[in-house]
Amino acid sequence: MTTTIGRRDDLRRGAAPRSREAAAPFVSLHRARVGGAADAGVPTNLAYLLFVTLAAFAVYAVPLSFVGQFRPTALMGLAVGCVVVATVLTMAVGAELFVVFWLALAFFQNFAVGMFVPGHIDLVPVYISESKTVAIVTAIALMFPTAMTNLKTYRRPVIWYGLFALVVVAHVTSLGGATLPYLRNFLIPLATVLLIVAMTAQWSDERRSALLGAVVRYSTAVLAIGTLAETLVGSTVWRSIVNVDKNGALNSLSSVTSFLGLQFDRTGGFVVEPTNAGYIAAAVVIIAALVAIQGPRSVRAGMYVCIALCVWVLISSGAKSGFLMLLIASISGIAYARSKRVWGGLLAGWSISVLLVLAYVAAAKGPGKALSVFADPLGIIGGDSTTYHLAGFVAGMKHALTEFAGAGVGNGGNFARIAGAPVSRWILTGGESSWGVLAYQTGILGIALFAATVASLCKYLGKRSAVLLSAWTSAAMFAEALFGPQTAGLVVVAAALFMTADAARPGDGAAPADTHHDRRTTETGTNND
Repeated sequence: MTTTIGRRDDLRRGAAPRSREAAAPFVSLHRARVGGAADAGVPTNLAYLLFVTLAAFAVYAVPLSFVGQFRPTALMGLAVGCVVVATVLTMAVGAELFVVFWLALAFFQNFAVGMFVPGHIDLVPVYISESKTVAIVTAIALMFPTAMTNLKTYRRPVIWYGLFALVVVAHVTSLGGATLPYLRNFLIPLATVLLIVAMTAQWSDERRSALLGAVVRYSTAVLAIGTLAETLVGSTVWRSIVNVDKNGALNSLSSVTSFLGLQFDRTGGFVVEPTNAGYIAAAVVIIAALVAIQGPRSVRAGMYVCIALCVWVLISSGAKSGFLMLLIASISGIAYARSKRVWGGLLAGWSISVLLVLAYVAAAKGPGKALSVFADPLGIIGGDSTTYHLAGFVAGMKHALTEFAGAGVGNGGNFARIAGAPVSRWILTGGESSWGVLAYQTGILGIALFAATVASLCKYLGKRSAVLLSAWTSAAMFAEALFGPQTAGLVVVAAALFMTADAARPGDGAAPADTHHDRRTTETGTNND
């Protein structure tokens, strides 16, 4: 009976018949590596976590150790080779290790650059900044045969993402400057969701939950240990250790923030950039809370510890958009509990996010000044950093509504500021806002297809994934860094892992399924399509 029910579930999820697998050695080999519903998975214990952390450091250390000795093309080849080898090795051992390895690449990038390049560099080398991209592309290539099977059930999110990717690529006018970083930021997060879904579609809920718990604990440890170390030695000494003031690639990082006119020091730990550390900490708090609320009682105590530690990290980082993520996550949870439609929950989160930021700017600069942003975005900037984020969001969206086609991928945004562009250039091109730069560069069609892809993923992955994606996209309206792999990586991985093995998939527009209901129907062996 168990075998019959399990086989029926395999067929419903689009798994290939076993006879066909026997005739396809590569697919069978890959299924052995990624695992099926009956496999226990690779244990993500301390030894394995240390292994992938050291592997991530090695990927960075090898090419960075030869800066100035090898030509850039040789360094590029060496770096790509290291990433590919590490990706293949971790995937060969188990998909769990690859997931943690990819997050380690994101978390430790700036720290590795500071440690292994003590001299002056103006920008993080592209072979370092795009290491996460190379790893994901390699994993997609390894997963491709299985992905074609496992993603059949998720056809609509795949189609929406394909259309979004086509529009983004169609707006590429050159491969120089900031084009590659923006292509990465626009395409990789949602592609990673689909990749992790494809990897884990045949897993049991228990195996997926075990990996999610390991990801939460690992992220908490990286954040807490790094913040504690910087607190103990002092930010000045810590920033000297990682050569923040010598490397042009790192010296733009802000060590102070303001809140309603008050100045606060900030810490970044191993992430180095305090704002990004705060975003990651906020994501961990949301994910751990969702696990604790709907997970088994045995894991709640550990999740509460992770929440407490990451709240401390978030406060130490001074990332106001991180607090916005937490607030939006709470609102999204309420919205999805009451809403019968995906779009209702998403639009509620996005709208309230805009209203909250407007209210904050109104408190800091006056109601009239805050509302004037819609007529003159540049007129409100100055003083509190939130004014820059609001101005960039409004400017980018206004451009999309008036120009429609977009200015082309790589034009404007925060990368223009790094290149020395004046404030009017990078703010009026959507800088400091992920939605602003996407709208400015890809036009109204790009932002619309992005929203449609997110909505489709929310519907197909379940309620907890929807809450997390809503919080991330809402906060990203006012933070350009939230589309980057360093901060988005944890969110998109967790969103995919929150998927349930037997999630109900109602018609277009219906609200995400209740995961508790899904789990009960799975345990009783009933089909509730």
